Amino acid sequence: MDPYNQYSRAHNQGYLNGNDYNDNFSEIEAVLQEIHNGWDFMLDENFDPVTLALALMDDSSVGKEKDYKTFRRMLRNLDASLESIVDDYYKGFNNSIGTFGGVLQHINDSQDRVAQMKNSLRKCKGELLEKRTDLLNMWHKSEQHKEMLNLLEIIEEIRSTPEKVERLMNSKYVLSAADLLMQSTRTVNSKDMKQIGALDDIRRTLDGQKNTLYDLLIEELHNHLYLKSSFCDNRWAAYVLEQQSLPKTDHKPRSFTNTSQQNPKSDSNDSEENMFAVDENAILVEDTEKNPETDSYYYMEIIMESLAILGDIPPAMETVKERLPLEIHRLVDKTINEVEERRANSKEKLDRQSGDVSDIYCLDRANNEAKTEILKDLLWTLYSKLEAVLRGFRFTETCARRIKKRLIAAREFDGTQDTFRIYHFHEIWRPVQAEIRTLLQDYLSSQERTLQKKTIDINFFTFSRDKNKPLFSFTESPQDQELDQAYQRVQSNLYSSLKKQVPGFDKDFINSDSVLHSSIIDKYASDMAYRGHKLLIKPDAYNVSVLLQPTMAFLVRLRQVFPSYDDTNAEGFGSFLDDFAINVFLPQIEEKVMQLISHATVGMDAFQDDRNYMNLSKYPIVKSAVALISLIQSLCRTMHSMPFHTDEYIRMIEVVLLKYYEKCYQRFYSTVARGGSSDDNDRKDTREMDISTSGDWAQDENLIGLLAQNPYFNDDTRADFEFVKALNQTEITMEFKLKEERTFDTEELIFESKRLVALGRLYHSLKWFVREIWELRVPNQQLKLPSLPSGSFGNADFENEPGLPDGTSSRRWSTAGHDKNSLQDDSAGPILLPLKNEAARRFDTLLTTYQQLAETCLFTLRLENRCHVIYYLEMAMQEGNYYLEDETYEPDPYIITLNQDLVEVDDCITASLPPKDELFAFDGLPALIVHILISEASHIKRMNANGVQKMMRNVLALQQNLANFVPPSQNSVMERAREYYQLFNLGSEVNYC
Repeated sequence: MDPYNQYSRAHNQGYLNGNDYNDNFSEIEAVLQEIHNGWDFMLDENFDPVTLALALMDDSSVGKEKDYKTFRRMLRNLDASLESIVDDYYKGFNNSIGTFGGVLQHINDSQDRVAQMKNSLRKCKGELLEKRTDLLNMWHKSEQHKEMLNLLEIIEEIRSTPEKVERLMNSKYVLSAADLLMQSTRTVNSKDMKQIGALDDIRRTLDGQKNTLYDLLIEELHNHLYLKSSFCDNRWAAYVLEQQSLPKTDHKPRSFTNTSQQNPKSDSNDSEENMFAVDENAILVEDTEKNPETDSYYYMEIIMESLAILGDIPPAMETVKERLPLEIHRLVDKTINEVEERRANSKEKLDRQSGDVSDIYCLDRANNEAKTEILKDLLWTLYSKLEAVLRGFRFTETCARRIKKRLIAAREFDGTQDTFRIYHFHEIWRPVQAEIRTLLQDYLSSQERTLQKKTIDINFFTFSRDKNKPLFSFTESPQDQELDQAYQRVQSNLYSSLKKQVPGFDKDFINSDSVLHSSIIDKYASDMAYRGHKLLIKPDAYNVSVLLQPTMAFLVRLRQVFPSYDDTNAEGFGSFLDDFAINVFLPQIEEKVMQLISHATVGMDAFQDDRNYMNLSKYPIVKSAVALISLIQSLCRTMHSMPFHTDEYIRMIEVVLLKYYEKCYQRFYSTVARGGSSDDNDRKDTREMDISTSGDWAQDENLIGLLAQNPYFNDDTRADFEFVKALNQTEITMEFKLKEERTFDTEELIFESKRLVALGRLYHSLKWFVREIWELRVPNQQLKLPSLPSGSFGNADFENEPGLPDGTSSRRWSTAGHDKNSLQDDSAGPILLPLKNEAARRFDTLLTTYQQLAETCLFTLRLENRCHVIYYLEMAMQEGNYYLEDETYEPDPYIITLNQDLVEVDDCITASLPPKDELFAFDGLPALIVHILISEASHIKRMNANGVQKMMRNVLALQQNLANFVPPSQNSVMERAREYYQLFNLGSEVNYC
C-alpha cells in the first residue's frame, strides 16, 4: 500500500479531530510529496535499490547522475524529519517495547499450561478405558432410579389431570382440556402403565371425563350454532323500523378476515364462497389469555378441533343433524317470544287502530300498521337468525371436512371408508325450509293448524319421586344392625374414593332435589308434531305482502352465502318457494281475490259513490271501481315482490276484469231496462230484460260509427261546420229510420233521474277504471293503444300526460285532479303490469270491451235526450190545440214538460260528467227539434193565427232553454222553424218567386 496515502489519511484524520498542525509532520509530508511526484517508482513493491544506485553513479546520457544531488537532499530531509519525529515520540516507543515483552511472556505461559492439560487428558482417557464392574452396576442402578422417578412423576401428573381438565372445562378452554385429557388417556393406557393396577381408578375417571367433555362440547356447539349464547348476538340483527333488506354482519371467520385483507378487491360472491375456506394445514392455537367465546366462529372451530382430538367428529355430526328440527323449532319459539315482548307496549294500539275500509282490497296494505310491524319484526329477525344459523352449519361442515382431509393426509383414516360421514347442506336445509313453510302457512291460513291445537305437555310424561324414600324394599327381610354398619362403611369409602377421583364430587348432591336424567334425541317421536308456534297476529291472506319481501330477501342471501349449493334439485331454495307458491300461497291469494271481487261487486252499495272519490277525480266514481283497481294494483305489487308465476297473477287480474265487466254490463242493462228501478233490475238476468229505446239504439253499429265521428266526442275543435251539420242530419235520418214511423211509449223512455245519474256514474267510472289499467300497462313509455272501431275516448284530457299515445285511440278521460292524484303509491315506485304476446292481446281485448261499454253509456245518455225530444214534440204536434179563439201567452204543456225534462237531464249529466261530455249529450238537439217541427207539421189538425203564435212561443221557449246547453251557432237553427210557421200568415194563395 502507498505509504504516502497512509500518511495522508492519518494526517487528515488528525486534522479533522481537531489536532494542532505539527511542523515535523509537515516536513515529512513535503518529503513524501516530493517522492511521490518525482521518485514514485521507489514505491513499487518490486523496486530494486541497487539498480537505482548504479543509475545515480552513471554519468552517461541514460544515467541519473544529474539527480544524485537531489536524491541526497531528499534523503537528508527525510532523515531529519524522521529524527525529529523520533525525538518527539521516543517515550511512546520505549513503552511499546516493554508491553511487547509482557505479551510475549504471557504467550509462553499459556503454551506451558496447554501442554500440561494435554497430558492430564491422556491420563484420564487411559483410566476411563479400564474395565470396572462396580461402576457398571452403579450406572444400571442409576438408570433404574431415573426410570422410577420419571414414572412417579408421570403418575403424579396423571393424578392431577382430572382436576386440570375440570378447571379448563369450567374456563371453556376445551381444546387444551381435550389435548391434556387424550394425552393422559394414551399415557395411562400405554403398555408400561397398563401393568399398574393402581391406575384403574384413574382410567375410569378419565373415561368419564371424556364423556363429560364430549357432552359439554356438543352443548356448547349447539349454543353457538343456534345463537343461544349472548356472545352470538353480533352474528344477527334484530328488526329496525322501515327495514327493507337483511343486514350484513361484519363478524366473519378468521380465515375470511385474512383473505379480505390480502385481496381487498375480490368479488363479493367470491368472498362469500371463500369465507369458510379454512386451510386444512393451518394450526389452530388456543389463546388461554382471553375468553374463547367472545369470537363465536373461533369458538366453534375450537370445539370441532376438540372433537377431532377426542375422535368423535362422526357421532357429533350425527347428533347435530338429529337435533336440528327440535332446535330450529325452539329458535322460532324464542324469536316469537322476543318479538312479543318487544311489541307488548303496542298491543293496545293494535286493538284500537282500525284501518281504512278501502284497504281491505289492498293485499299488501290491508293490515293496520301495528300488525304489519309485528309480522315484519318477526320475519326479519327470524331470517337474520336463520342466516346466522346456516352460516354456522356451513362453517362446522367446512371444519369437519378440513379435519377429514388432514386425517387422510396423515394416514390416520382411510378415505374410502364411510365411517367419517359429514352431513350435506340439503340435510340441514330440509328441516329449516319445513319450519319456514309452516310459519308462512300459519300466517296465511288457519286451516292447517288443527293438529297444532293438540298440544302435549312433555311434563306429563315426567315422573318424579321422593328421593328420601327407597325405591325398593324387602318386606320380609329382618333388621340386621351389623349389616347396616358394614354397608355404611362401604358407602363412606365409596364416597371418599369418588371424591378423590372425580373433582367437584359432592356427597350431598346425591340427596339433593335436582333431577338427574338422560336425554335421548328421537327424531321420530318429538312433540313438535303436535305443537305449533304461538301466533302474534291472526292468519290472513292479506299477510302475504309482509311475508314475501323478507322471504325473498332471505332466499337471495342464501344463494350468496351458499353459491355452490345445487339449487335446481327438489330441495333447492327456488324449489321450496315454488312449491310453497303453487300449493299454499297462490291458492290462498286466489281465494281471497274471489272473495274481494264478490265483496266489491255484490251488494246494494257496489255502484254507489265512493266517499273518497275527490282524491281521485272531480266527478264521482263508484265504490266497486275504486276497490277493484286497488285490488289489481296490489296484485301487481305482490307479483313484483315474488317475480315468478307471473302468469298466475295475470290470470287473476284477467278474472277480476272479466268478473267486473259482467257486473258492469249487468248494471248497464238493469239501468236502461224498461220499468222498475235499477236496483230491482240488478237481480234479473240480462237476457230477460227489455231495454229502453235509447239503450237499444246505443248498440246499433251504424249509429255507433256515426256518433264516434262527432267532434265533441273526439274533441276535434277544427271540425268544419258544414261537416257537423251533415253529420247531425245523417244522425236524424238514421234515428227516424230506427223509429219506424211509430210513436214512442212512455215505458221506452227513462224518466227517473236516479237511472240517468247511474248511467253517468257508470260511464265516468268505467273510463277512469280503464285509464288506471292503462297506466299499469304503459308507465312513462310510449305504447300504442289498440285502435277501436268506434274511435272512442278522445285524448285532449291527456295531452300533457306521459305514457299515452297522441292519436288514434282513447282520448275521453277524466282529468279531474289526475295529474297529482292516483291510487298508486309513489313511495313504493311505479306499479307495472308486464304483458307479452297473447296475454297483451287478451288485455287489449278486455280493455276494448270496457271502452265500448263506457261509450254505450254515454251514447245512451245522448240518445235518451233525443228520444225525449222526439216523444214530447210529437205529442205536442199530435195532441196540441193550435186552433185558438184567444191569443195565448204560454207554450204547449208538452213543450213545458220537455224543457223541464231537458233541465233535469242536464242536472244529472252535470253531476256526473265533465262539460265536454255535456256538450256531446246535447249536441244536435236544435236541428232535431227543427226537423220534427217541420216534418210533423202535417199532424196538426187545425191551426189559426193564434195557433201560429202558440207555435212561435213553443219555438222560443225551446230556443231559450237550449241556449243553456248548446253553442249559439247551433241554437240559431231554431229560426228556421219560426220562419216556417210564419208562412201561415201569408195565406195559401201567395206566389213564391
